[in-house]
Amino acid sequence: MLKLSSLERYGLLALVIVLTLVSLAMVPFGGWFWLPAAVFGALSALGLRDLMQTSHSILRNYPVLGHMRFLFEGVRPEIRQYLIESDADEEPFNRDDRSIVYQRAKVVEDKRPFGTR
Repeated sequence: MLKLSSLERYGLLALVIVLTLVSLAMVPFGGWFWLPAAVFGALSALGLRDLMQTSHSILRNYPVLGHMRFLFEGVRPEIRQYLIESDADEEPFNRDDRSIVYQRAKVVEDKRPFGTR
């Protein structure tokens, strides 16, 4: 098993926290530094919340960066539909079969009704 160092897992969170502190330190010197301070502060709060939650191990192990996985997972069907291929073309498992496995692993309803998509 590949062991990742803490810097690789939590490096982006540390960078965001440092940028928040630097932006907050620069606010007295100019009026526009509050905007990056607010953005980096929100990302820092999101990352710290990710460290405390217990439902998603990806978010706990990769705070802030783990949200990109869920973002890409959300837009994946549109990208595939318009640019790449259909859901049934993937090897070794198509997207429908894989999503059923994910639902069963999370103990979520995995039955699908008959009919059109």
